[in-house]
Amino acid sequence: MKTPITIEFPLTGEWLVGADGTEAGHERAFDFLRVDKKFKASRRSAWRELFQAVPLEEYYAWGQPMLAPFHGTVLAAVDGCPEVPASYLRTLIDTLFSTQGGAELQQLLAAGAGDICRFAGNHLILQSTEVPDVYAFLAHARKGSVCVTAGQHVIPLQKLAEVGNSGQSMTPHLHFQLMAQANPINAETLECRFRTYEVMLKGEWQKCELTIPKRKQRIRALAQASLI
Repeated sequence: MKTPITIEFPLTGEWLVGADGTEAGHERAFDFLRVDKKFKASRRSAWRELFQAVPLEEYYAWGQPMLAPFHGTVLAAVDGCPEVPASYLRTLIDTLFSTQGGAELQQLLAAGAGDICRFAGNHLILQSTEVPDVYAFLAHARKGSVCVTAGQHVIPLQKLAEVGNSGQSMTPHLHFQLMAQANPINAETLECRFRTYEVMLKGEWQKCELTIPKRKQRIRALAQASLI
């Protein structure tokens, strides 16, 4: 078994692990969300979050920096995709019952190439300098926030963009994965581990090294106090 690839945690502050790579169709990919103590994603009431559109700037994750996980080269830096303004429930219904979206996804998978903006929104693809056959994919960035360009070299924890709600997104969050190829449509996802972070266990922050968090855990970048 290959050793998981060690990278930096690509966010600052405190986050909830919405997906940890164990879900079918989401293998080895992470979704990181920001929620308060009541697991609400915004400052509005829970019923409004569910049924009504909440101003995006009121979500805790909105505008938080997305960081480079390693030394690398930017292969793609896509910006300009619109944000999704709908409520969580409306977006979920549209996602589950949209025949157009499902057909487009199947066409992309069959072709092995194409425009992924409908699904990924504003996104970045990085190639590792130290391990050239490793690529990072960061999706759903805020429109107008991508601050690097294709061909640019980046260092670990350098800001790339800000968390947004573009593409197929139900709430502002970061979708993150490592890949064996640069094409997210059909790339093999790779197992990774974060160099260091902290996890909330039994009411206390505990340091973790060379591992990954589990779904529904609260985690934060090392030595970062909660921003919520």
